[in-house]
Amino acid sequence: MHRDLKLENILLVDESDDSDIKLADFGLSKILGPSETSLEPFGTMGYVAPEILLQSPYGKNVDLWSLGIIVYILLSGLLPFDTPDPRETARRIVMEPVPLNY
Repeated sequence: MHRDLKLENILLVDESDDSDIKLADFGLSKILGPSETSLEPFGTMGYVAPEILLQSPYGKNVDLWSLGIIVYILLSGLLPFDTPDPRETARRIVMEPVPLNY
């Protein structure tokens, strides 16, 4: 699992309309077996999955959460839980539904 998927880590190979996409920055990535989980608190606030913030065992599904955040940003232009205070952002990620009013 990558564990730090965010817009800054998605690169285009060239400027063409059908450019290939590459993922970058595998510094936090980890290889997990089919039933393995992790507890390490990694990720970028705003993109991090609730289970990581709750310090629950997590698997590869945390990358799907981050991918969903990326899609949200591409559609709305905003992070769904962005605040100036990281603690408030974490609280919103864990406690509030994704705002879908755009």
